[in-house]
Amino acid sequence: MFDVVCTTVNGGIPIFYRTNNRKDFIPFTTFSTLNAVITFADVQNVQFKAIHTDKHSFIWHSIGDSLIMAGIGDLNDSTIKTGLKLISTLIKMIIGDENIYNKNADRIKREIKPCLPIIDYILKSLTTVTIEKHLINFIEMQSMKDNKTINNCLYNWSETICSNLCWVIVDKKLCVATQDWWDLHKSDRKLLITIILASCYDQTTSADIPIFLPHSSTKVLLRLVCCMIVQGVWAAAICGPTPNLDDVEISAAKSFRTVINNFRSNSTKFELTSGYIIINTNSFKFMQNYYSSNDVQNGIILFYNKISSRLMNGILYILNN
Repeated sequence: MFDVVCTTVNGGIPIFYRTNNRKDFIPFTTFSTLNAVITFADVQNVQFKAIHTDKHSFIWHSIGDSLIMAGIGDLNDSTIKTGLKLISTLIKMIIGDENIYNKNADRIKREIKPCLPIIDYILKSLTTVTIEKHLINFIEMQSMKDNKTINNCLYNWSETICSNLCWVIVDKKLCVATQDWWDLHKSDRKLLITIILASCYDQTTSADIPIFLPHSSTKVLLRLVCCMIVQGVWAAAICGPTPNLDDVEISAAKSFRTVINNFRSNSTKFELTSGYIIINTNSFKFMQNYYSSNDVQNGIILFYNKISSRLMNGILYILNN
C-alpha cells in the first residue's frame, strides 16, 4: 500500500488524502497525531526523516513553507520518498510554485483537484507488481519500425505550431521527442507524459491543460496541448497562448498522415531470449519486451527486484551525488 496525506503547515488543515487500498486504511487521526509530533520537533530544531511501525513507514515531505505531505506505506523508504518528490513536483506544475504560498487553504483545495487523478495514477503504478515501480522517474520507450520518419514528421509539426517541446506517445509509451524536450528535467518529462496517460488517454481525444514547468518556467504559465492521431497514438506539445487547440489537432493530422501505418511496434526477437529490459541511466529511459507467457514477465520482474534494482539504486545514488 501507499497512501499520501497533504495538510497545511500552519493549522494542519487537510488538503487531500489519497489511497488505493481501502482494506488497510490509515485513520486521519493517526496522521494528525504524528504530524503534531513532527511540527513540535521542528520547532525544537529536530527533524524526523521517517517513523516506522510494525506494518508501515511514515515519511514526510515539505512543499515549500505552506504544505506538508506524508507518504504512508509498506514500500521501502526510497520508493516512498521518490513518489512524494514526484507528487510535489506535480502540484507545483499544476498550481505554480509561487501560487502555493500566496493562496489560502480553501483555494488550494479547489486548484489542486486536477492533480488528484494523476496522484491516484502514480500511487497505482507504485503499488503494482511491475518493474516500473523501481524506475519511477524513468520513461518507458516504444521502438517503431521507422522511428526516423516519425521523428521527421514530429519536427515538421513542431515548426508548424512554433513549439520546440513536442513528443509522441504510442501505446502509453514514448515514441519520439524533440531534443529540447529531452533537455527538460527528468521529473518534468515524466509528469508531462503521466498527465496525459492519467487525464486524457482513455477519457478524451484532445486536451489543453495550463501548466508551469517547475524546473525551467516557474512564473510563466504555459499550455500542455495534446491530441489523438489514431487510436493509441498521441501527439503533444508545450505552447504559449497560441495556437488554439483546433489548429493543433488539424496540424497534427496533416503532419502525421503519411506515417499512420508506421506506428507499429518493432519487437524484434533476440535469439534464445524470452524477454528483455534495457535501461539508459543517462537519459532516464528504459525499454522492455516479453515474447511469451506472463510467467516469463513475472520471472524477469522477480530477477530485477532481487538483483538488478540494487545495482540501479547504486548507480542512481552515484548520479545524484
